[in-house]
Amino acid sequence: MLIKHWQKPFRTLLSLSEGGILNPPSRKIVSLGSSLGMALLFVLSACTGPSELPEKAKTQEKEKKSQVYQVTLQEVSSYLEATGSIQPDILGSAKIMTPLPGVIENIYVKVGERVKKGDSLVAIRSTEVSDAYSNYLANLSQMRQAERVYGLNKQLFEVGAVTKNDLLTSEANYEQVKALSQALKRKLEIYGVNSESGFSDRVTIKSPMDGAVVEIQGHVGDRMDTANPILTVADPTRVMVVANIYDTDIASIQKGKEVHFYTDIFEKMQFKGVVTYISDASDLDTKTVKTYIRILSDQNLFKQNMFLRIKILHANKKLPVVPKTALLYKDGRFDVYLKVGDEFKLREVKPAIEVSEKMIAVDGLKEGDEILLSAIEREKT
Repeated sequence: MLIKHWQKPFRTLLSLSEGGILNPPSRKIVSLGSSLGMALLFVLSACTGPSELPEKAKTQEKEKKSQVYQVTLQEVSSYLEATGSIQPDILGSAKIMTPLPGVIENIYVKVGERVKKGDSLVAIRSTEVSDAYSNYLANLSQMRQAERVYGLNKQLFEVGAVTKNDLLTSEANYEQVKALSQALKRKLEIYGVNSESGFSDRVTIKSPMDGAVVEIQGHVGDRMDTANPILTVADPTRVMVVANIYDTDIASIQKGKEVHFYTDIFEKMQFKGVVTYISDASDLDTKTVKTYIRILSDQNLFKQNMFLRIKILHANKKLPVVPKTALLYKDGRFDVYLKVGDEFKLREVKPAIEVSEKMIAVDGLKEGDEILLSAIEREKT
């Protein structure tokens, strides 16, 4: 509307000039036209809105209005982050396996049940037990016979009825059969069979320690071999953290070294432990190495098979600290808008440690750098 408002007087002036009503020299008419044109251009330029400014000028104007944060260095505690779980301490647990192949006839305990050393856990029915008992009874009969022969030869030798060689032979035979009998009896005791209680085809497995039943893998009727555990007994107060440490961090962990760590379950509590074992192999899929940490403080708070997110205290160092609002995540990387000359340009940074709810330590900046406080606001422009 403003343009149309100025067009009418401009046409009037031109028509007056052409019609001779105004009859100045032609040079002045041109001058008048040029002056009016310049005036019109000035009015149009003055009426041009901010939306028609060049894009770069708009960006610079917005950046001037944006708040700028000056990067500072702070001493922060660095951590090695990992996942892990609570497992029985290898010195405080026992895998219960059958000493011979057989079928599970009975399981006397349940998961979570407390047991004492010597308590019955599982009954296994096996033909090997019956065979061992039969061999023991047969050998016992042979031993008694050999004992009688030896005793008789000893009497006969005293009266000169047998030679000394016969006596020694009967003695050696008796000692041999006696030794075999003792071995078979010991074998039955290992199987949990009392040789004096009569024939049996069962072996009763007893607990080797005080603790609790933490896992039962077998079921009544399962056929078990000597390689697979039937159940696990563990001391619930003796547990350890099995942490999955990233390959890039494993050099910072040493066997026998005392460590302090935090977990996501008990966020405000610091725990103490010692590294007891570091696996020699790395997991190809997760790029982590299993690291075993024995808990030295407040281990009673942890329950076996708990899944944890762990932060192992590493060292204190000075790092650039920036507001989280300054970070922009895009295409798998974190950036900030860093002031370079008179402009703000994207600079990649790597988040290192969360300092507080609003601040984070990063790698990739130096003290005194100026960045935009809000990366999102800059993106909106």
